[in-house]
Amino acid sequence: MMNYKKAVIMVGAILLIVGAPLIIYDGLHGNFIRDYLMEKQVKNYLISKGYEVKDISSIEADYNMKLNTKKVKGTFAIVVFKDEPEEKYRYIKMRKSGDIHQECSYYDENTGAYENDFTKKRKHMLKNCY
Repeated sequence: MMNYKKAVIMVGAILLIVGAPLIIYDGLHGNFIRDYLMEKQVKNYLISKGYEVKDISSIEADYNMKLNTKKVKGTFAIVVFKDEPEEKYRYIKMRKSGDIHQECSYYDENTGAYENDFTKKRKHMLKNCY
């Protein structure tokens, strides 16, 4: 019986030593599984909106702790389209509904700042972005 208690204590200690840093890292930096899922969901969202896979140059997901709010999940995706390789479009996922939305903000080289206003210069920008 004493060996059983030692084994349980050892397993618990190992889980605590290994698990605590992993949980902290996940909270600060996200994880690759969520990134993969976000990339896949954004790809499916774009296809449902009429885009084809050949229209998309890249989709890369990342995590930003500052974006992680009650409304929006912290994992977002940056999409670059083949016909507009210099522009990056950010897509976010709403926490409650799970819906994917395009975020409005973008970096404007002319002003040297981030802008939120709709512009026709960006071919793939939606008027009803978040």
